[in-house]
Amino acid sequence: MHAYKLETIIPQDHHLELTLPPSFPTGAAEVIFLAKENAPQAAPTDATPHSLKAFSTWLKQQPATPRSRDEVEAQLREERDSWGDA
Repeated sequence: MHAYKLETIIPQDHHLELTLPPSFPTGAAEVIFLAKENAPQAAPTDATPHSLKAFSTWLKQQPATPRSRDEVEAQLREERDSWGDA
C-alpha cells in the first residue's frame, strides 16, 4: 500500500484540489480527511486571492518588475543551466 500525507487548511468553500506525485500509482484509492481537534481556524484575508479571477485582479495591482525581459530570460537560463543534466 502506498500513502501520501499532506497537511492543508480547508477553505471556507470546502473545495480542495490535489495533485499527486507522478510516482504515485494509478487505480483505485481510498481518500480519508482527518480534521485536527482544536485546530486554529485560518481566517481568509482580503489580500488572499481565492479564485483565478481574484488572483488576476491582485496580480494586476502588483508593481512591475524593474528588470527587462532580457534580464529575466538570462536569470531563467542561468537557473536552468544550474540544474545540470537530470
